[in-house]
Amino acid sequence: WDKYYGWGTVNAGNAYELLKQGCEFAGGPISDPLHELALGGRDQVQPQPTPAPTPAPPCPGAQERFEVQIQTDNYPAETTWTLTDKCDASIGEMMSGGPYTGSPNTLFSEISACVDDGQYEFKINDSYGDGVCCGYGQGSYEVKFGTVVKASGGEFGSSETEIFGTCGPTTPPPS
Repeated sequence: WDKYYGWGTVNAGNAYELLKQGCEFAGGPISDPLHELALGGRDQVQPQPTPAPTPAPPCPGAQERFEVQIQTDNYPAETTWTLTDKCDASIGEMMSGGPYTGSPNTLFSEISACVDDGQYEFKINDSYGDGVCCGYGQGSYEVKFGTVVKASGGEFGSSETEIFGTCGPTTPPPS
């Protein structure tokens, strides 16, 4: 007897092949007629892969969607971010993410509803103060409006802020 392996190890493949020949051959009679229907070992049926999600429908007119992709570093729980509309204070923060859970060095992707072009602020935070690249992993971020990359990076300290776009022309008051 061994404290790690008990009474010994079993080669599962060989044991299964032996049992497929029938219990009489493997060491004794069997009285259950259903044993021929049971699958096990390497004869198990593999599940079909999960289908890809249905893509979002296109946006109307000149509207686009924001896509924010965050590749976490070795410490995903340190990372948070916000995307804020700078033109319409009533909207304010329109997207946010983190702190992230799960495996380190994981890609997260979030997509917004359809929005008009305007001025937006993306702010990414790292609570430890070492950014998402390159001291403890190869993290990064990318913010796209439609297909155009508006902000990207990964090397920063506690936070990094990117402002992009314009609020459009302002109409002067009548004189």
